[in-house]
Amino acid sequence: MTSSLNKKDRRVAEPYLSHDREPDLVAPLKGRPVLNLAVVGAGSLGRWLAASVQASGHAVTLVTRPGSVAQQLPCTVNRIGQVFHRDVESASAAALPAGSFQWVFFCIKAKDLSDATLECSHLLSPGGIAVLMSNGLGHAESLAEAGMTRSLMASVTYGLCPDERGVVEERGRGGRVQVGPISIENPCENLCENPIESPTPASFAEAQVLAGLLQEAGIRSQAVEAGTALIWKKAMLNAGLNPVCALLGQENGMLPESRSFALSIEAAKEVIEVAKVAGVDLSESDPEQLLRDLCRDTATNRCSTLQDLERGQQTEMDWICGAVTRIAERSGIDTPANRLLAKLVQDAEVASVAS
Repeated sequence: MTSSLNKKDRRVAEPYLSHDREPDLVAPLKGRPVLNLAVVGAGSLGRWLAASVQASGHAVTLVTRPGSVAQQLPCTVNRIGQVFHRDVESASAAALPAGSFQWVFFCIKAKDLSDATLECSHLLSPGGIAVLMSNGLGHAESLAEAGMTRSLMASVTYGLCPDERGVVEERGRGGRVQVGPISIENPCENLCENPIESPTPASFAEAQVLAGLLQEAGIRSQAVEAGTALIWKKAMLNAGLNPVCALLGQENGMLPESRSFALSIEAAKEVIEVAKVAGVDLSESDPEQLLRDLCRDTATNRCSTLQDLERGQQTEMDWICGAVTRIAERSGIDTPANRLLAKLVQDAEVASVAS
């Protein structure tokens, strides 16, 4: 399905609450219903989101790995010098009742997301919405295959980094979350003998609701109309920043001054070309300026790929540069920068695990 970011159909809901509000002082708005939300994944992104939203008065459950014990997980966030703590209920998906949550946020690593969507699909209430916050390409299809066709993309550009105590720090003074509805065909539509009528997909109005919920939690956010384009725009930034910063072992803010920044720009430009094959027009995007802006806004952050290498863990490159390369090859497009970066990070993964 074709998506576009042309000016004529770009709609944005601007934030209406200040990002600078102390989360501990954010109280539920009078008359506002308390929502039940599930956050799948207890890494830095999941704990940051869970603590922030719970601090604003909603009920949050962290969905942890299969077989994990139900307990309260401590979640501490350092938001530009303001530290706040929340104990958040947690349990595996199998231990949670079906249909309990109006919103299910997927904050899980790319390699685990396909399995997680199948494990967690029963958690959504009728009419509930799944929110994709993971890096990489191909995840919207995983949601649809698990029956979660009412979904939103939430592109996170906050720099989030855990310190030695496990406190999730917001690195840099920039960052925001953009939210938009994902348009994807029902994968069963042409395969099933008696296909079920597809539910109404999530709408821009529902993206606005989610943006408002995040704003209440002290998170800069805005709603946009094209969530599918957000997926590709995030992939463009990830392909340009993550592998190069990880290979250099440096914070985001140092990238624009590096000689390797030209490789970052080239990788991002390749994503724009490949996105066209998927029907997504990012031609108005200036990849160099967007990368510079991201590096400035998250200057002191160590990107997730670098964090993975430092911990000796598998990175998400196979779902970022690797996915870009595979899609390009099927369409006869050459993406040498993404192919090179995917291979170099793969080699670095092997070395980090062996060390």
